[in-house]
Formats: sequence, C-alpha cells, structure tokens
Amino acid sequence: MITIDQRTLQTFLMAAEVENFRIVAEKLFMTQPAITSKMRILEKELGEKLFIKNGRNIKLTEFGRLFYREAQEIISQFDKSMEAINRYKQGFQRTIRIAMSPMFTETILPSILRAYIDENPYVEVSIQVVESLEISSLIENGEVDIGLSCIPGLSDVQSIKFHEEPISLVCNHDGYDSEIGPVIDAKELLENNILFTDNHPSYWGNIKEQLKQLMPTLRMMKVNQTHATKRFVMEGIGISFLPKSIIKRELMEGRILEVPIDFIDVPTSCMYIICKHGLSIEKEFVHFITNYHYS
Repeated sequence: MITIDQRTLQTFLMAAEVENFRIVAEKLFMTQPAITSKMRILEKELGEKLFIKNGRNIKLTEFGRLFYREAQEIISQFDKSMEAINRYKQGFQRTIRIAMSPMFTETILPSILRAYIDENPYVEVSIQVVESLEISSLIENGEVDIGLSCIPGLSDVQSIKFHEEPISLVCNHDGYDSEIGPVIDAKELLENNILFTDNHPSYWGNIKEQLKQLMPTLRMMKVNQTHATKRFVMEGIGISFLPKSIIKRELMEGRILEVPIDFIDVPTSCMYIICKHGLSIEKEFVHFITNYHYS
C-alpha cells in the first residue's frame, strides 16, 4: 500500500515545475540533499523513477509526467475537501451556486438574497454574474446549480418564468413638476434623441422592428448593459426602453421621466429560473423564488 503525505506531494510538484532541486530547497528553507532524499524516498514508494538529470537541472520521466497530473488532482481535491469541512464548521451545511445576468444585481437580487439568507442561514450562496446567453451552458456543464436569466434556457435545461413586468420609454427629467410640466410627445422625443438599444436580450428585436417601419431615420446606439443605459439617460445623452424594476427608484426620486407611447405595441420583460438536476436544494430555491412577493 502506497502512503504519501501532502507535504511530499507539494514538494514533488514544486520540483517538477522549477526543474531544480536547489531552487526547491531555497524556497522551502531546506538543504538540497534533504530534497533529493525526499524525492528518492517517493520514487521508492511508487516503484518508478520520477526525475532524470538534465545537466544541473532535472526533468520529469514519462511516469513522472503522469504522476504530476495525478498529484495535482490529489492536492486540488484535498483543498476542496478542507474548504467543505471549514464551511461546515462555520455553520454552512449546503451550498447553492447561482448564475445571474447583470440586470438582476441591480433589481431583484438584493431583496431576494436577503430574504433567502434569513430563511436559510445554513446554506452557503455563491453568485456568478454573467450574461443571460451564457447561463444555460454553465448549468449544462455543472458549473452552477441555478440560473436567473432574462431569456429562457436552451432545450436541455428547464426554464421557469417567475416574473413579468412592463417596459417603459424613459428620458432624463426636464426639471418641471409632473402636474404643471408640458406633456412630452413620445414620437417627437424619439425623433430628436438617440435611442439606446440592445441592453436587454429579449425585447429589443420587437421594438426596433416596429420603430424602423414608422421612423426610418431614427438614430440608435447599442449599449449592452442596462445600468450603463440608465446612467446615459439620466445624463441626458439619449433615451431608452427599460424594464420597470430597473427604473423604479429613479422614477420615485425624479431623476428620469416615464413617457407614454401608444403608436407601437410595447412588449414586456420576463425573468426565468434556469435549472437542470432537480436536487432538493435547487427545488427549495425554485419554490422560494417563485413564491417571493415582487413589489
């Protein structure tokens, strides 16, 4: 039976990477003969040569290259196991990995996360912010457990629509009180301003197609992030169509204006849970978020 300790493996990995026992000895504050002896004992334990001399340096044998890959896996698994043990000691008994689009981080995420953590103090939550188009592949590859996306997932994963909301045409505030200010004409607004588009993956194709038929000379500029679009609108650089949840605070604070528009059919914005395996913790999260009250 082969018995090899973690420190010996780490010494071997360092030697394989720097290809010089003297450098390894200096890094580990040991003598070079001690390193050489340690590696010979390891070779004896394994029953195969790991290194051959290459001038003053060393290089891996064919068996050494094989053992190098396996040693990396052993150390990696050891680190993961220790992380799991430490999480358990800290009170975390389960982990859920969530991927979400940037839009969620500035809309529903803070309130949902706070409520979920309050109800599930022993669940460790890991968040990865990516574009909606990337979420399905992350779930398919097992890199995350749950996705929160602006678009449905691919056919190999399950998509559950959990929220739908209106979209509004918005511009920067004109400084007038809402009761005495002039009425803003949506068509005139669109004709005289840059329209920021493509900040949401689901509804812009529909809106652009309708507007191009009615207003062929409409000036458009692609901005692929909702938070950047909102900032540009507040600065008076242009206008855009944004989901109500993104502009809720700015509307209340009077930093942007919502402009009624009745000459196109404005679509809605939907939010989806993307999942695959149906493990108990995933089912619990899906149940929590689908029953969450969105105000």
